[in-house]
Amino acid sequence: MPHNARGRGILLALVSSAGFSTLGLFAKFVYGQGFSVAGTLAWRFTLAAVFLWVVVLAARRPLPKKVWPVLLLGLVGFSPQAGLYFLTLRFLDPGITSVLLYTYPSFVVLFGFVLWKKKPTRIQLAALALSLAGCVVAFWKSGSYPAAGVALGIAVGVSYAAYLVAGEKVLAGVDSISGTALVMTVAACVYWVAAIASGGVKLPDTGAAIGGLACIALLATVIPIVTLFASMGLIGAADTSLVSTLEPVLTITLSAIFLGERLGTAQLAGAVLVLSAVLILALSERKKAA
Repeated sequence: MPHNARGRGILLALVSSAGFSTLGLFAKFVYGQGFSVAGTLAWRFTLAAVFLWVVVLAARRPLPKKVWPVLLLGLVGFSPQAGLYFLTLRFLDPGITSVLLYTYPSFVVLFGFVLWKKKPTRIQLAALALSLAGCVVAFWKSGSYPAAGVALGIAVGVSYAAYLVAGEKVLAGVDSISGTALVMTVAACVYWVAAIASGGVKLPDTGAAIGGLACIALLATVIPIVTLFASMGLIGAADTSLVSTLEPVLTITLSAIFLGERLGTAQLAGAVLVLSAVLILALSERKKAA
């Protein structure tokens, strides 16, 4: 792989992490406007799909030759893991939920080895160890946790890893914007059904609600997902997932800035470990290209 393509892939993964890191802040704001989880997700994916289809049609982006695998990816890959994370939060606090979610790079490497015979490199394993250690140090808190919550949290990590590994294959050669538009459309349909079934349908009738949903759709959904798919196309799901572990570090930083949450020694130490993992991946390729 050319060095410049590798660098673009890592940069795209960092942009994706930055976008996803804003989701919690915007979601908390939208929930404060009276929206349910299913209703919020329905509006999130609907607005994202509309925006993306406008881009696809205006720019005449190519559609995939086979549409049904992408639709299936959205139905059984993306949609379940998107809702499963929010369900876990009913049992566990965000910190431990993040720890369990960010076990997913381990599962990505494992699935890649079992399914595609992709043996992880020493650099990948070292980065994986650092990123996992960083997440645990930054987020783990003492206390007892309900078994159901822990099981759901691990399921989030497994399902997200499966989604990324499947996505790497399904979306190979597919335009990232067109592919994302299809996935968002399927996810919107799934969560509108869930919202209607649960009686959680609410119209955004204030400027604050409209602005909050727009930010969730664009900044925390469209941009990070498009760049995530593009990154996987350049550096693969394993390295993309490793770089993406920067997301929780950015999340706690934003929480400290906008919500006044205090950054302790553990959070700072965890951030250093995660950043070290990203730097190891980036510098290893620079040495190869030198």
